Amino acid sequence: MAMHCMIKPILLALALLLAAPVTAAEIDPNQPKSYLVEGHGQVPLVVQEWGNPNGTPILLIHGFSFGAVVFKNQIGEIARNHRLIAIDLRGHGLSAKPWTADAYSDRAIWAADIAAVLKALKVERPLIVGWSFGGNVALNYLRECGSGCARGLVLAGSVAGLVPPAKVVPDPAMPPPQGNARADNYHDLFLAANWLARIMTAAPPSQLETMQKMMTITMMPPMVRRAMAGLQLDNQDLAPKLTLPVLFIHGLADRSVPPATVAAAAAKLPDARSIAYPETGHSPFSEQAERFNTDVMAFARSLK
Repeated sequence: MAMHCMIKPILLALALLLAAPVTAAEIDPNQPKSYLVEGHGQVPLVVQEWGNPNGTPILLIHGFSFGAVVFKNQIGEIARNHRLIAIDLRGHGLSAKPWTADAYSDRAIWAADIAAVLKALKVERPLIVGWSFGGNVALNYLRECGSGCARGLVLAGSVAGLVPPAKVVPDPAMPPPQGNARADNYHDLFLAANWLARIMTAAPPSQLETMQKMMTITMMPPMVRRAMAGLQLDNQDLAPKLTLPVLFIHGLADRSVPPATVAAAAAKLPDARSIAYPETGHSPFSEQAERFNTDVMAFARSLK
């Protein structure tokens, strides 16, 4: 009987606790929420959101073979002041993977996916951050929508096709991939995924980081890689039309996007600047996460 009497106050306290309103201070800005958004052609797209829901929106677009999880280090101060939204592009990560080539071949499709995500989350004029191929997707969106659809653009490890790609000089310390990621063959896919996971950074990634990257890379089927092989990546015609502010953030040890290529791309734009990180490879947002976040926040403050 005594135990029965004790349970009632405990249940009442729990009910009051659950019913109590959650204050902004109690919300963890670094804990993402997940959404399923219908993209072009009814393709389901998985989107992650974290940070301050009332802050300046920042749309994060990952590179080829990867997913929204690459932006796991965009937390802390940047999340307290900004609303961060990261999409898994079609064919990548947790998003759907249509099996027909025409689901990937037109860059207007990629633009429509971005527009669908922003509309679903009621976001207007975000600051867009595009990493590597994600820079091309960002320009696909701006090509269709216009420079006024974003308040600014950050290109991380990317020139987004604004100038011809640099000729990549092989690194003798990094053996070439022994596998073919476009073949329907697990052996080849795993070998290629391991190589790709290792070349994203100047310093060798940890065992855990390599495993996480390989898991994400292998979530992209070879059929998607084959379908994307002919996607138009040349955006040189768009350069004079990009009137929004653009910030290039690149690593001085990035062999795929060398400093001269970044300088050439920035010189073609009406309003562009660049920041170079020493001892940094193709992934400045993870290799120098704190500095990257600080630079993005400063850039966001400078925008109208």
